[in-house]
This record gives sequence, C-alpha cells and structure tokens, in this order.
Amino acid sequence: MREIVLPIEMVLFQVLFLMVAIPVEARVFHRKLKLTRKTSIEYAISLNLFVTGVGWLIFFALENFLTKPLKNQMISYIFFDRPMGSLQAEWNSIIISVGIAIFFSSFLLKWIGMELLKTLLEDSPKQLTLKPMQVKKRPGLINRKAQKSLTPKKNIPFAVLLAHAYSNSIILLLLFVRFLQFNSFPQAL
Repeated sequence: MREIVLPIEMVLFQVLFLMVAIPVEARVFHRKLKLTRKTSIEYAISLNLFVTGVGWLIFFALENFLTKPLKNQMISYIFFDRPMGSLQAEWNSIIISVGIAIFFSSFLLKWIGMELLKTLLEDSPKQLTLKPMQVKKRPGLINRKAQKSLTPKKNIPFAVLLAHAYSNSIILLLLFVRFLQFNSFPQAL
C-alpha cells in the first residue's frame, strides 16, 4: 500500500497567493478597464483560478517526464524549500529562469482568458438599464464628461499585464520575506 504525502505548505501558499492576487488584479481591472467592482472581482477570480488550474495540470503532465534525480530535487525543493546537494547556485539560476517563464506564460494565459471571458459575455443577452434622468438630459457641458467616460479606449493586454505584474510583485515580496525568515535566523536543532 502506497502512502499519500500531501504538500500542505505548498497548497496553503497557493491559497495565500490567490488571496493576494485577486484583490490586486481586481483593483487594476476596475481602474484601467473601467469595470464595476463586482465585475472586476469576478474577472480576477476567473482568470486566477483558470491560470492556477492550467498551471497545476501542466506541472503534473511535465512531472511524469522528469528524470529521477530531477524529480528528487523537485520534491526536496517543494517539501524542504531547498534543493539537495551542493549545487545551490546552479539550481537558483534554474529556478529564476523557470520563474520568468512561468510569469510570461501565466500572463499569456490570463490574456487569453480575458479575451475568452469578453467573447463569452458579449454573446449573452445585454440588459440595458438607463435611468430616466439620463435619457431626458440633453448633451451639454455637464454631461460631456459622463459621455466620454462611458466609452473609454480599453487596452486589455496592458491592463492584464499591469495587474499580473502588480500581483506577482507582491507575491515575490511575500516569498522574499519568507526566505529571510528561514535564512536569517539560526535554526533550532
């Protein structure tokens, strides 16, 4: 009978990263794409869960093709936060390279996900709810600003990149604080 070992720490950090990334990205979507707060939160949740799910599927698919020493290194890094052996500098450069690749591939996935969401939601029946006061008002100086803000030029790829960069910067800061916590104080034996 095989024993099941769960990387609880990794799962908890994934949840923490999602809890950090969703509000940050929702704020950027709200400000840059002029979405409502509710819609921007829904978009951020959808995109982050989509990217996380695809990321885990890719991880498990690629894990089957790794060599035994590379699998051991990965397991050591996941469970003990450090690679086995004395090749720390080599593994750090590999981890940084993989991190950069993950950043850009997850940005691409979020951009594709945003376009899919936009396409799927455009096909749904639109509900037009205009207040009676908006219909009766004639265009003038007072309403000109409101008319311009209703149809802003939206740069979706830039907004997704900005949101993704902000959330990943905060996640990187959290990882750095965690690194300092474990490496600056002497470990009790």
